[in-house]
Amino acid sequence: MPPAACYHAVQKIRADAYRWRIFRSRKAAIPVLSVGNLLMGGSGKTPFTIYLAALLLKLGFRSAIVSRGYRGTNRDKFLVVGDGHSGEPLVGPSVSGDEPFLMAKRLPKIPALVGRGRIHAVEAAEKLFGCNAVVLDDGFQHLQLERDLDIVLLNGTEDRMFPLGRLREPMSALARADMVVLLGSASMPGSAARYARDIPVFRCRLVPTDLRKDLGRGSSLEVSELAGEEVVLVSGIANPERFRQTAEGLQWRVVDHLVYPDHYVFSNAELTGILSRWPGVSVVTTEKDWVKLPEWFRKIEQVVALRIDVVMEDESAFRAVIQKTIGNRIKD
Repeated sequence: MPPAACYHAVQKIRADAYRWRIFRSRKAAIPVLSVGNLLMGGSGKTPFTIYLAALLLKLGFRSAIVSRGYRGTNRDKFLVVGDGHSGEPLVGPSVSGDEPFLMAKRLPKIPALVGRGRIHAVEAAEKLFGCNAVVLDDGFQHLQLERDLDIVLLNGTEDRMFPLGRLREPMSALARADMVVLLGSASMPGSAARYARDIPVFRCRLVPTDLRKDLGRGSSLEVSELAGEEVVLVSGIANPERFRQTAEGLQWRVVDHLVYPDHYVFSNAELTGILSRWPGVSVVTTEKDWVKLPEWFRKIEQVVALRIDVVMEDESAFRAVIQKTIGNRIKD
């Protein structure tokens, strides 16, 4: 059997085992809203998770973010990354994983927790912080935990099953989804339409908002300040081409784009080399890369991070789905 077909078969057998209740999913005491995708690697999950958790807070819910903590060193049942009131993450990105740290940094009023068995982190969010709703980051394949709303992001780069492509599940997995969100100009793939035809489909944009030296509430620079200027991009993310396209769309003159593997940890020698090669040129990283940079490098004037936010089209309709989902669960 070809590797892609074998991987497909394994994923299908696993999903069917949960559907037939051979394996049991656990139900949390509070509503769980999952943000996921079908791809290996980036597809906008982190900014969308940040957007959704902030939206729940605006709607009056005490929300929390729960993540696996990929590449973090935590091995406890759960770990509190941000408590929602201290103003800063309680642990570093090497312990929590870079994405949970980033989310805790961006949302200081919302608790963020990690745990491989995410039910324990969800339970802790309720018991420790009185949360009444949880956003599950990258949760579509985490079938051990029941979800009240499964949101699947599609960004238009969905191709073939791993290892021939980047799909970790086939398009038929959309039959489990409760909502599809298309990113940017992405269209619903023809092979996916029949599986998602009975669920709501929304669209959002990933918008570059400003340049920051501090990912929290510190001062920022307008992205237009680099228009026409030479810029060096530094990224260790799953979809570096999207980062470059964003920079070029802002009319920056990209003279170099240093691409590293996803979740890459930069050495001091590498960072010193960048500064030596491009003295005085603005160095722009993604937020996810910024959290892993050493403090000495972040303090350099020419180094900044590009902030990305989600703008949801037809947000009123999207809010209505969210409120109905949580309201129905609370009634139960």
